[in-house]
Amino acid sequence: MSTENKIEFALCWFDQEEWEKLAQVDPDGVDNSYEEWKKGANKAISNGQKVRKISIKIADLVKWCEENGKSPNSSSRSEYVAMLAQRRNENKKT
Repeated sequence: MSTENKIEFALCWFDQEEWEKLAQVDPDGVDNSYEEWKKGANKAISNGQKVRKISIKIADLVKWCEENGKSPNSSSRSEYVAMLAQRRNENKKT
């Protein structure tokens, strides 16, 4: 097995209510509907890589962005979910 297959990716995961909140804070950075987003997210998951879905609360994301001088755009969401994944991994080790 190659090293690439062992890499786990963290993916922001939203229920419909949180996705709708996201659409309010980043209207240009989301799909046209929750169903469209979920279809695309599930397609990304099915590519054979190890993916960890991490449920995101938009209020927490916005707070983190404000504390770090960022906008809640896709780049910041990726950074945020990677940070959450790392924290969860560290908590498992202790």
